[in-house]
Amino acid sequence: MKQKVVFIIFLAALMAMPVFAERVSMPPLAMPTAASSGFGGTHVAYTDNVFSLLVNPAAMMRVQQRSFFSLSASLFNPQSTFEISNAVMNMVSSGDTTQFGNIADTLYSHNGRIALGFELREFPLSIAWVANGFGFGLWNRSFVKTEIIGDYVRATAYNDIMLPVGFAFRVLDMDRHSIDAGFTLKPFVRVMVRHRESMINLISDDADLDFTAPVILGGGLDLGLLYRWDGGFQAGLTFTDILSRGTVVANLTDEEDTNSYYIPFAINAGISYSFRPLSFLGLTLAADWRDIGNFFNQDDYLNSRNFLLDFGVGVQASLFNVVYIRMGMSEMLPAVGLGIHLGAVKIDLAYYGREFGYEPGMLSTAVVDLSIAIRPGARERNWGWTRRSVFGLFGIGNS
Repeated sequence: MKQKVVFIIFLAALMAMPVFAERVSMPPLAMPTAASSGFGGTHVAYTDNVFSLLVNPAAMMRVQQRSFFSLSASLFNPQSTFEISNAVMNMVSSGDTTQFGNIADTLYSHNGRIALGFELREFPLSIAWVANGFGFGLWNRSFVKTEIIGDYVRATAYNDIMLPVGFAFRVLDMDRHSIDAGFTLKPFVRVMVRHRESMINLISDDADLDFTAPVILGGGLDLGLLYRWDGGFQAGLTFTDILSRGTVVANLTDEEDTNSYYIPFAINAGISYSFRPLSFLGLTLAADWRDIGNFFNQDDYLNSRNFLLDFGVGVQASLFNVVYIRMGMSEMLPAVGLGIHLGAVKIDLAYYGREFGYEPGMLSTAVVDLSIAIRPGARERNWGWTRRSVFGLFGIGNS
């Protein structure tokens, strides 16, 4: 118990420490899945697995799942990636400079703007356990993206190791209605590289590629609410990255990074409705408005995305709780997905679009995503803090 108290105090001090260096925003801690990506992105009102830790911690009240193996990978712009990779390999192996023409043709087909890269998630760290109001995870995520915009190349890469720990409890418990709440503490370590260079410098013999590679130690806090009606309707609200801060504790290159990092705060809302028109067929509809505050920052067009990119919708059909067919839209781009769930073994495939630009169509990218995971159920738990609702203490609702 003492170790937990010391850890929480350390995390709170880390997030609240005074900042003397330049504050730089960085991407949020996230663990996207092929199942959610083919379903129009994550939905705060529909998350029934261990990833409720990061999507909506209030949902942990009714989640009973473990995870001990997963291999999830995605590839950005797969066709263009293979075309450019083949051209580069031919240049390296045979010195064939005519391959520059093939690369130029690929870029021309994308109007001189293209994003290439990949993700590798939950490998080798894919440990998680969530049961009826308490859960934790130990995950890693590697992300690599190269944007070619005109004659400039912008690279972003980071590797995360995160240890989210979450608690959920009942707020209101009535016969057909309930409200749950939850929070997740998110300590993390991130190694991040960001660099921008002109293509002329990249191909020159005396290219000097100086970049920073800081090791960032930090933590954050998420809060979530989830209303459920036993007729199938759910509504969720989350407050993510409350005081999420990171401090550079080491540098992996000679270039020292003295910045202080933070993850922008966001408010997310969503609804979902699940029903069974036939005994073997289940349908789920979901819609989300992510980062609601961005709507009020549209005047700052240099630092804010178009708010239309913050909406996501999806529909999922399940056949015999084994085959899952998904489609949706996120960031104004379509998504489709297919899942095969054989008990604890879950295989999901998705093909969807991502928008890395600030406006629809600015830097749209096709992504293919595959996940193979083993996630068995967890034994039901009856934690002391979940036995009565907050309103139940005052005689309101079920006791």
